This record gives sequence, C-alpha cells and structure tokens, in this order.
Amino acid sequence: MAVYALPRRVSWGDCDPAGILYTPRVFDYCTQALECWYAEVMDLDWITMNRDHNLGSPMVHAACDYLSPMAPGLHLAVEVWIEALGGSSLTFRLDGKDAAGTLYFRAKYVACITDFAQARAVPIPAGLRARAEAYRAGCSSCEENEPSITRP
Repeated sequence: MAVYALPRRVSWGDCDPAGILYTPRVFDYCTQALECWYAEVMDLDWITMNRDHNLGSPMVHAACDYLSPMAPGLHLAVEVWIEALGGSSLTFRLDGKDAAGTLYFRAKYVACITDFAQARAVPIPAGLRARAEAYRAGCSSCEENEPSITRP
C-alpha cells in the first residue's frame, strides 16, 4: 500500500507579502489532506460520519515544523501517515514534500473519535480501526525509507 498524498500547488493567494506561504495555510493543507484521506482511504467522509453515525474526529492537537520556505507555484504533496492508534485517538503525521522529496513541513495532528450526541470520546469503531491498522501496516515499509528531519 502506498502512502496517501494529496497534491497541492502553492498559490499567490496562499502567501504573505514576503511571497512565501502564510504560516496558518499549512493547517488548511493538512486538514484538507485528512478530509480526503478519510473519504478515499477510510471510505467514510466526515459529513457521512457526522450525519449518519453521529460521530466525528475533531482535532485535539495540531503542531507544525516549517523546514523550507514555500513560494507561489510550488507543487507539493501532503502525505498522510498514522503514527499511533489509541483507544479513541489517531495520531497523524503530515509531510509536505515536492516531487524531488524535499520536505517543506512536517505536521502532527491528533484526532479524537467523538460521539456528538454524548459529547464525549468513544472507542474507534471496529471497521474504522481495521482500515486504519491496515493502512498503517501497509505504509510501514515506506516509512523505513523515510529520512529523519534535521534542521540546518
């Protein structure tokens, strides 16, 4: 199994007056990648999860390391990795890379499966857990070839 990657192009409108990606836009890129990942890999988009199952996966933590400036016109892919599965949580790593493999950012998101009617965290449903575990296992061989990040 390949790592899910959502292609993105940095647009002028995504940038600050210095001509580099405006810092908070990375979180938009990551959130969109996760939304697409749920729909395409988990086979359960967020709106269906919410409307039909009264569940959600709100983020309870988000952090990002910015490793290289991102200018307008840059084509990159936001890769979705699962770092950990808890009882009700999923910890994601999201890497923004170009086609040459340059790492521009690395983000960490923690989602908590939530029952909206009860307003509390609930165990990850068995079907979702099985898909997430299979995805994580399928990506583990890819991760062995992943370089660790180093700062200049």
